[in-house]
Amino acid sequence: MKTAGFTLVELVVTIGILAILAAVAVPRFFQATTFQSRGFYDQSAAVIRLAQKTAIAWRRPVFVCVTANTVTAANDAACGPGTVLPFPVSGGIASETAPAGVTLNAVAFSFDGLGRPSIPGATITFTSTIAGDPARQITIAAETGYVSAN
Repeated sequence: MKTAGFTLVELVVTIGILAILAAVAVPRFFQATTFQSRGFYDQSAAVIRLAQKTAIAWRRPVFVCVTANTVTAANDAACGPGTVLPFPVSGGIASETAPAGVTLNAVAFSFDGLGRPSIPGATITFTSTIAGDPARQITIAAETGYVSAN
């Protein structure tokens, strides 16, 4: 007579593996700050790319203002409220605010009508105090204005 089923050892090993996964992996899913930090980084790169593409389309300078906690694309160097670029599809403003624990190095630059940055090789550094969240950078190529988010 042949019986089907799991042995006690197989069940204990399976429960042990599930317990280890629950202890290690599950808390990372509930810590939303690392996901918010990465989302801010990606959205900031999108704002800078929008500024460069808008400068090329309009054939005039478009400005990027980076403070300790915001990235903004605008029509003037002051990045005032009435001059911030809109996103083409959503119509929302091209400005992103950092989540708690993330700071940026302050820098202001513009893209000319050919898409080149006014500061060759401009780099924006994202510093995070969130556990497990790495430092990140956005680099703008000197001659082409290519926005590299690594």
